[in-house]
Amino acid sequence: MAVSKPRLSGKRIALLAVNGAHEHEFWTPYYRFKEEGARLIIAGPEKGKVYRGEGRHGLDGLNLAPTDVSIASLKAANLDALVIPGGIYGPLELRVHAPTLKLVREMNRRRKPIGAICHAQWVLVSADVLRGRKATSPGDIRVDLENAGAQWVKQEAVRDGHLITSIYFGYLPAFLKLLVDAIEG
Repeated sequence: MAVSKPRLSGKRIALLAVNGAHEHEFWTPYYRFKEEGARLIIAGPEKGKVYRGEGRHGLDGLNLAPTDVSIASLKAANLDALVIPGGIYGPLELRVHAPTLKLVREMNRRRKPIGAICHAQWVLVSADVLRGRKATSPGDIRVDLENAGAQWVKQEAVRDGHLITSIYFGYLPAFLKLLVDAIEG
């Protein structure tokens, strides 16, 4: 069997980590991007911290990878993409975290790929980057996206230019395909 050339060699992708992030939505992109040769940067509110995933009750899950940097230290100019895992508590924390919102707005201004899955779209709502864009999410936050000016569509995953959204971890294959395509450029 022939081994294909990694599609994202040299690309710098920030993957956010925070307590309450959904483990599947963190670890599956983590390994997919590594498989494609990307330089993965794990960023959280604090550098050098191991955050805990969502688990069964919101904050009792598996450990995520240790953070390499703080979100506040990231510069959009130095990144090729940003990925925000879902969950409930993680996105709730990040949607009020000023450095996260600043980074999302700057990535959006530069038209660099931003991936958000499940309830991570709350971060996009708070960053005010959905106005006039097609996006998807779980049905329970559809109204939040619509109130933020998005055209909500019921699809596994949606790409609107540099913005990629998906409903939940069951659609990670579709989400990651669109995301890898967008990052590869």
